Amino acid sequence: MLIVRVLKKIVGFLSQTDPNMSHEILVSNGNLKIGKDTNISSALISIFQPQTNNLNIEIGSDCIISGKLVLLNTNTKVKIGNRVFIGPDTTLFCYESIEIQDDVMISWGCTLIDTNAHALSSENRKNDVLDWAKGPQYKNWDLVESKPICVEKKSWIGFNSIVTKGVRISEGTIVASGSVATKSTNPFDIVGGNPAQFIKKTD
Repeated sequence: MLIVRVLKKIVGFLSQTDPNMSHEILVSNGNLKIGKDTNISSALISIFQPQTNNLNIEIGSDCIISGKLVLLNTNTKVKIGNRVFIGPDTTLFCYESIEIQDDVMISWGCTLIDTNAHALSSENRKNDVLDWAKGPQYKNWDLVESKPICVEKKSWIGFNSIVTKGVRISEGTIVASGSVATKSTNPFDIVGGNPAQFIKKTD
């Protein structure tokens, strides 16, 4: 049986509870859909104010998903295709949407984040700590810029890399280890560095 560490509500989030709970808890609530032969036994899933019958996470078949999926909004969508690998200590921070297509590999220690998390204006973020202390639901996300992320099929993101908001990693792209991808790539590019720059083509 596939096992997921399910989280229970604490100030709007879910926090770790019985590690023997089945993924069927989230599935039965309509927040999670998992394909055949997908292993999420090492995944940690956090959903902000989940609503019953609101499909937030859809994972295809034959995947190995480790690390963390942190959904920051009730209507956040994470869609993962077939035969996807997400390594341990990798975190997807998602406010709007993150899509990972078929045959993608994301190594360990990576971060994908589709939001700035805070307002760029110091005046607009001065109360963030106080608001967060009261509970995540008090944060004013209207002041925060977010844009979807898409990692297209056959791509490979090396360990300890970062992909920021609004970036499309095009088909077959390799993001070299330790890189920061702040701009979209062209198909079958190899990119690397901070910020990530084109190195050469692959196939």
